Amino acid sequence: MTEEEKIKLAKQKNVKIYPIYKMFSWDLLFYYSIIFLFMNQIKGLSASDIFIGDAFYLIFKMIFQPFIPMIVNVIGKRKGTIIGNIFLSISILYIMLSYPIFLNYIIFNMIMAIGFAFKGTCEATILHECIENNEKKNSIFGKIDGRSSAYWYMFEAVSAVTTGFLFVINGYIPMCLCFIFCLIGTLISFKFEPYEVKLQRDKKKHSIKTLLSKIDLAKQEYLFILKSKRLRALLLFSGVFYGMLYIRSTITSSILVDIEIPEKYFGIISGAFTLFASIATWKQQWFHKRLGNKLLTVFSLTYSISLVLIGLTVIININYKLTLIITISMMIIQNIIKGPYYTLIKRYLNSFPNENISVKIYSVNGLVEATSGAVISLIVSVLLNYTTTAYSALIIGIVAFIIFINILDYMKTRIGLKPEEYRKEDIEFIPQVSELENIREVEIAVGMDKNGETTIEIK
Repeated sequence: MTEEEKIKLAKQKNVKIYPIYKMFSWDLLFYYSIIFLFMNQIKGLSASDIFIGDAFYLIFKMIFQPFIPMIVNVIGKRKGTIIGNIFLSISILYIMLSYPIFLNYIIFNMIMAIGFAFKGTCEATILHECIENNEKKNSIFGKIDGRSSAYWYMFEAVSAVTTGFLFVINGYIPMCLCFIFCLIGTLISFKFEPYEVKLQRDKKKHSIKTLLSKIDLAKQEYLFILKSKRLRALLLFSGVFYGMLYIRSTITSSILVDIEIPEKYFGIISGAFTLFASIATWKQQWFHKRLGNKLLTVFSLTYSISLVLIGLTVIININYKLTLIITISMMIIQNIIKGPYYTLIKRYLNSFPNENISVKIYSVNGLVEATSGAVISLIVSVLLNYTTTAYSALIIGIVAFIIFINILDYMKTRIGLKPEEYRKEDIEFIPQVSELENIREVEIAVGMDKNGETTIEIK
């Protein structure tokens, strides 16, 4: 069997494994519906402390994200995915066993940030690169990734229903289950087959020209990302919207506590939310076709309005049942939006002919998301020091609505155009001939002389 045939088989196997892997490992199970309660009641942190800790998660992601692509380029995306899952497992174990102080919550978020930085850079890229090249590649990617996400949401819905009851029995039980599923995800990630072309390397000879050429190419790729008007607009929207989605889980839990929902029902409510997200994710292609170029507009403005309505409803509190119905309804809408969004934004970011640039795009997107999410989390944390969660949701919702109006106006002339309306440099990365081509090939031979001294010979 030729090397090419082995790579083809490896890619086919990876595409088959991906939905199973994502069902267990896309995100944390037995976690989001109770982490606020766990940190608040078991570890003794305040709501403001939790938001600050969550902001540190994104700050650490900002710090580590620029270095992840360099590591991934050396070790490969498969190993990068494995490392990411290992770090997630360690983070959950750490927060369970650590002493209940704020510093440990920050350390926990640092470990988790490294894990998700690796996963976010590698996972979707593995699927996209393993799908056979054809004109329907992005549609196939969206279908597989959307179906895989829907599997996770269904699994999360089932787990969430039991999480609240398990937390009432013992707050550590859901976290133990979360750790177990992190380990399962790690084991499944080992099943991915290496598919990237391996370069033959001479341990004693290193080409300076090759190294400098790679650095120059990476610089060109990052410059393309920053100069592409289409990518700039997408990254700007992605960053702000990610920040809004990032605070959703904590705001939801805090609002439910404020309106005095019993803890044992947290899991059931979270499971219902996840079920709606699962159905919406399964129908991501319907959203894409139905809303077309207006999809990001509808998603962002609707999400902002839902936050405003949640805040107003809880503040006014005319009738408890009515407050409960409106609040839960708005949270359901948020989950319906969240479900397909993650698949669709990756699909839009993947819409570039050159696959080699995908790791850089995901890395820059991760950095932008982390920056935006950290800023929004810190703002919410400051607001919570002076007011309630309901007022914070109202303020954030209004500000977000105004920001999205401006971002969407900026995107009008940059996204959703006909193919012929785009500038070539906005949608296609073409490496420029480097000045390094004029440099003579130089090799360095490292060895030892008879006296045991290191020798360096330039050829």
